Amino acid sequence: MTWSGVLWRCPVFDSKWGCRPAAFGASRTRQSEILQRRWRLHVAMAAASPALLALARRSSATGTSQADFLKVLRRKRASLEEAESAAEGLRAGGYLSGVRSYSSAIVASSRGRKWQVAMQLFDEMLEIGLRPTASAFSAAREACEEGGHAALALRVREVQGDEAPVPKAKKLEVVPMQTATQVLYSKGALCTRFREKDAPQTRLSETAELLRSGGHLEETLSYTTALRNCEHGHHWPWALSLLGEMRDRSVEQDVVTYNVAIAACGRAQQWERSLVLLESMPSIDISPDFETYQAASLACSRNGEWEQALAFLAVAQALQVANAESWHIGMMACASAGAWEATLEMLECAGSESSPREVSRDLMCYGVALYACMEAGRWPLCLALLERMRSEEVEADAVALACAAQACRDGRNTDTTNEIISEMRLKKMNSNVAEVLSEATLSVDFPEVRSPVPLGALRPMAPKEVSLYKWIRQRATPGDVASVIQVIEEFAEERSWLKIQGEQKKELLEASLRPEDRVVEFGCYVGYSSMVMAKKLRELGGGSVTTCEVDAANAYVARGVLQFAGVEGEVQVRVGCACDWVATGQLGTIDFLLLDHRGTIYHEDLHAAEPSLSEHALVFADNVLYPGAPLFLNYIDVQGYEIEIHELKEFKRPDLDDWVVICRPPPVAERKDMPQSTPAELRRLSAEVDAISWRSQEQMVDWVAFQTRLKPVFYAWKEERGL
Repeated sequence: MTWSGVLWRCPVFDSKWGCRPAAFGASRTRQSEILQRRWRLHVAMAAASPALLALARRSSATGTSQADFLKVLRRKRASLEEAESAAEGLRAGGYLSGVRSYSSAIVASSRGRKWQVAMQLFDEMLEIGLRPTASAFSAAREACEEGGHAALALRVREVQGDEAPVPKAKKLEVVPMQTATQVLYSKGALCTRFREKDAPQTRLSETAELLRSGGHLEETLSYTTALRNCEHGHHWPWALSLLGEMRDRSVEQDVVTYNVAIAACGRAQQWERSLVLLESMPSIDISPDFETYQAASLACSRNGEWEQALAFLAVAQALQVANAESWHIGMMACASAGAWEATLEMLECAGSESSPREVSRDLMCYGVALYACMEAGRWPLCLALLERMRSEEVEADAVALACAAQACRDGRNTDTTNEIISEMRLKKMNSNVAEVLSEATLSVDFPEVRSPVPLGALRPMAPKEVSLYKWIRQRATPGDVASVIQVIEEFAEERSWLKIQGEQKKELLEASLRPEDRVVEFGCYVGYSSMVMAKKLRELGGGSVTTCEVDAANAYVARGVLQFAGVEGEVQVRVGCACDWVATGQLGTIDFLLLDHRGTIYHEDLHAAEPSLSEHALVFADNVLYPGAPLFLNYIDVQGYEIEIHELKEFKRPDLDDWVVICRPPPVAERKDMPQSTPAELRRLSAEVDAISWRSQEQMVDWVAFQTRLKPVFYAWKEERGL
């Protein structure tokens, strides 16, 4: 009898889950009703948050929402009659039912300079036994003072008494840098410092001041970038401080800004503060979108608050802003918290009217359900889920099968475990269950994405690089950049060769750096040279590295490597073409430009970067002979660069020669436009370099033979110029 047939006869499946196997089919309606009842309970639990639930309902008479009424109260040009009508609308709509809803209305009235309405609402709170928040006390007092009613302001103070106000996000002390030592960093390099989880407050204060003095915090997008990095570094006080600074400096706050701030609090285990931010959005006329509820759900999920996460999912569905990602976040919240019953109920409702339109019982939903059952030790349920996947023609991947195999192994069902592993081998999957599960849970995380990126998703696009990342985590010391550099070199020697700047090239690179260099690298790959430079700059006293990588999968791996090495605060990875990033102006002034990407376009990207080069800039070009950069040589010659050629061996390839070219640009006044013509022989060689490079991605090529054709031309060029 096969394992797929045994499960239907297993008494555990019937008794411990509390339903019959037919629950996956005939009793689907019953399961939907269970989930709907639970969600109604979750929404009821969220009733302690009136500002949130008010977003999901409308006034039956006028169709006006709480946000619309608050907008009228905030409007300075609104008449007193209009403001009083808006306050009455809040009462009639049931929007004034708690401390925060009253406080939001008082704050809005104060901003609209309607002290009469603010005091009416203030007195109402006291009459019904509600204690105003610190912001409500301050708003009522300020409204009275601005209206010239000092006696009323004094009464508010007396009611508040000596009670300390509810603490807000602390405005951290700013320690300005000495002008004599101040260095102009790019916005990206500075914002990256907020990623450092253990950064001292003095360094973060210095960073904030440099951002301000450098003119990097003048608009919404810049603040959002800083907030994203605060999220990654778990610096939630700084995220809230910057959010408050935007208000104080009259910089527009939008829904994206709040979404990032909510996520920053959630990532730092401050999910309650995430909810406070969400509740405050209506008072400043910002309507939450689907990402807002995803961020709030994720904040709750990360802190084990799966019921609250589902409550937000229910509200998002009521507002018709929930999507498949929202649903998956809710399922993962349940699975991670051990609520396997709720996970299965969500799986049952997937694709029904109870779920968003685009949700279906796909591999993602089944995978989460299998993980939940595996963690709960419910191996019969794992087998039932696999059987159902077959009946619904959902192809199980290695992770799904590994979850079922591990669950059976934990349940001492050896025969079934072996059958699943045999199936994995038959499908040519990795049959090492522990390794598959480890890879599925291992991920890289960084501010630019809302959720961590699993290594399993990157492996098809960058198999060797993912293997390297796992090798590093197994053998290197976290936070020790020298250890990570050494382990990468060992991987290249023992496992699979990597095209990195090791040995002689590394020594030359380190010797070329200067204190406080602002480094920009074109071609990050796995982050090896970025770490070499970051380590050397530390020894020299400081500096920054911004690196561009066109391959997104490699960039994800590089970010994971840099984070593991502990240099994430000194190296910022940009995903995309180098010339595009140069065009944005976000790379800042460049003291040291490292060219280590596609040699046949070195000249184009160097020309694009020239306006950003400082007066004492150096250009360090690797791989000029291997694979080759013939048009680059012509460009720096025509432009009048000071050229040094260093003849070195390729890393771990003694049979291959290479050139590293270090050059200095001419003064700005002497720089020229891009050459209109290039020698035909160099153009031909450039085309050949591209062709063999692309072929090398798919098959073995003879680089030694190719160099026998390339080297005579290059050395002739070198001798003609006396280099």
